Amino acid sequence: MTKIIKKQYNILETIYLHNLTHTYGKIFIKGFIDGGVSMATIFWFLVVITIVVFFHELGHFLFAKLFKTKVEEFAIGMGPKLFSIKGKETEFKFNLIPLGGYVKIAGEEMEDTDKISDDPSLFYNKKPWQKFLIAFAGPAFSILLGYIILAFSGMIYGFNEVKIAEVIPDSPAFYSGLEAGDVIHKVNGNLVFDSSILSFTIKEGKPVKLEVLRNNIPVEITVKPEKTIPEYVIAFKPDTNNIELTNKKILEFNTHSANEIKDILPNLEKNDRLILKLDDGNTIEGKIVTYSIIPERYAIGVYFASFSNEINKDIEPFRAGDRITSINGIEIKNGINLIDALSKITLEPGTELIRIKNGKIVENYTGKENKDLNITVLRNNQKTNIKISKDAFIQILQEPMVLKFDFDKWRPKGFEVITTSIQWANTLLKAMVDMIGQLFTGKVKTSEVMGPVGIAGVVGQAAKAGPEALISLIALITLNLGIVNLLPIPALDGGRIVFSIYEMITGKRTNPKVEATIHTIGFILLMILFIFITFNDISRFFK
Repeated sequence: MTKIIKKQYNILETIYLHNLTHTYGKIFIKGFIDGGVSMATIFWFLVVITIVVFFHELGHFLFAKLFKTKVEEFAIGMGPKLFSIKGKETEFKFNLIPLGGYVKIAGEEMEDTDKISDDPSLFYNKKPWQKFLIAFAGPAFSILLGYIILAFSGMIYGFNEVKIAEVIPDSPAFYSGLEAGDVIHKVNGNLVFDSSILSFTIKEGKPVKLEVLRNNIPVEITVKPEKTIPEYVIAFKPDTNNIELTNKKILEFNTHSANEIKDILPNLEKNDRLILKLDDGNTIEGKIVTYSIIPERYAIGVYFASFSNEINKDIEPFRAGDRITSINGIEIKNGINLIDALSKITLEPGTELIRIKNGKIVENYTGKENKDLNITVLRNNQKTNIKISKDAFIQILQEPMVLKFDFDKWRPKGFEVITTSIQWANTLLKAMVDMIGQLFTGKVKTSEVMGPVGIAGVVGQAAKAGPEALISLIALITLNLGIVNLLPIPALDGGRIVFSIYEMITGKRTNPKVEATIHTIGFILLMILFIFITFNDISRFFK
């Protein structure tokens, strides 16, 4: 049983427990998933997963050989064997389904105590510290591959600037002198290549020393983060139309005090009832469509540049260089305005979008019948009006690299590219660990986790976007594979590491039947998780 489990488990290594896509708006996340069903997507998905899992299994293989442990099989792909090359003691197999791979180590599954021998080449008979290193080598090689790929990517493509798109009035950033267009080069003396580095530093709440480039001139600024007030953005279908909600204070939220919204809202789902008792005596009722929560956190009050409002390539009816300046009368100055406009025009007719802060509705927008959009673009310094259906415009925005980025690249000099890449990888690893921690503590819902189908969509879009995006994605997936496999869960490498540590501490071997049973239970639980995540992926795809 456990031999079958060992082979099947390697498919589970394609489960990806960290959503890679940055939240540039639901429309773009949906585009990543919807854009992926093609032969090219399947091809690149299989290539990426095979590379990632092969390198992971290579770690196990090399360390098993280092300690003279017999390796019976090293397989590329799953399923029936296409052909194989017989080594001295290892059969190198190439299987029909090019999805990952596995290493079969002799004596790793010893549930039958009657067949236990004193053969020193068996994994079971190795010293605990050797078992530890063999199990640890897979995740270590995955993480090492991530570092190597990121260093290669940094050397070839450079790093994205961390540019400020907007400074919020009356914020710490505003009073410290930060300006839109400033490029954050260093945080507390450390180079910055990603806004997440700054975000991690800011959330500690301590004063932050920034070196910014303003018109390529270094400027030093110190800013002290302040705690923000939680905000709640809710889209709902009201039972009655033509309601005015802006600037209304909420007295009760679903029959509870408005102060309890932070506890009630996270437990609501689509189509659940929403009841708002307002200070003007009215009670508004409806059904939840969706919501987002911006929790209390330390912030300095800036928006970082991502994509701009400029079209990057010719795609009918747009031309490369077109700058979108308005959509249905909504003014667009940058990518942030574009996201805000999209969140409004994609609302179903009659749907209310409200933003709640300090128990008060500070913003309200009603979804309109927007089958056709009137878009104004600046083309060759002249305004041009474009009429296009909403669905067609959304389809265009789902195309990879259709919008120009609102920042440039910077390239470290000499060996700085290595140190910067290491810092980049360290930051990504920390973010992944934080995300997994939030998953287990319930701060991140399992419904938000991306599995094989979701990853396939992202890989397909990354491949369309170009080699830089695909290379970066491979690095993210392999880093995540390494971290996830270190979790102390039976059937994962982390589970075997725990058994090795137990043997090192107690000086006793684990009962093979007990270990096999525990790994079997762990595998079954992982299979349930695998099915659940895949179901969520498919559900998102058909929504």
